[in-house]
Amino acid sequence: MATILIVAHAHDRFDARSFLVKGLFEHWTAAGHRVLVHEGPSGLPDADVAFVHIDGTVIPPHYLDALSRYPVVINGKTADISKRSFSRHLVSRADAFDGPVIVKTNRTSGGFPEAMHAMTAAQAGEPPGAPVRFMKDRYPIFQSACEVPPSTWRDPDLVVEKFLPEKDERGYYVRYWVFLGDRERCSRYLETNPVVKGDQAIERVPVPVPDAIRAWRSRLGFDFGKFDFVLHEGEPVLLDVNRTPTVPPNLSDAVRAQQAALSEGISAFLR
Repeated sequence: MATILIVAHAHDRFDARSFLVKGLFEHWTAAGHRVLVHEGPSGLPDADVAFVHIDGTVIPPHYLDALSRYPVVINGKTADISKRSFSRHLVSRADAFDGPVIVKTNRTSGGFPEAMHAMTAAQAGEPPGAPVRFMKDRYPIFQSACEVPPSTWRDPDLVVEKFLPEKDERGYYVRYWVFLGDRERCSRYLETNPVVKGDQAIERVPVPVPDAIRAWRSRLGFDFGKFDFVLHEGEPVLLDVNRTPTVPPNLSDAVRAQQAALSEGISAFLR
């Protein structure tokens, strides 16, 4: 049996948060594996598999350096998951695009992980680093790029993207693909809000994963995570990627029932 090491950021508050990976631990333990959680890059213990679980947009280089000694590093190739690293639908002020646009943070999860890291560092008496924008509310949508405030175009923390929704008379949809190795699940969520987050879903149904989205997983080097995408006029559009997905409280029972199958994906890294 194997030792599986979960390496979290020193300021992720791993124990207190509802990370999806935590629901896999009991299944790995039941299969005879040993699971260790370590916060920070120093003093890392021996393990057969190191699981990079850094909640943030960019994995600090010193974490990757520390992890390089392990024979298998899950998500070791996902160093940068900023919007600018993968979005093919960004709009600049000089573009002639006149359709609806949406303003997002370049950082993952609205910039929340970095804002939390800075706050936790300050509470510990450490330098908090540069100020971080945290977009707490849902991303704003404008009917055209010319309506976007000038300050948004000048802000390097923000990106403007074409708004390409999947919708019908019932509302708006987003598709969440969660995977580990060769195990996966993918569901389509329905909400009435144009920016679907899944926490207010009125319907959830299983759907297949398009080949174009699978290609993005390979291109970005993901072994574990969650991809958000839509089918806009039948074409797959990747919206977001996440190496540290969480479980919304209102979905926990449904997700928990599928954790055993997902946990078996670890076998792909133990062969």
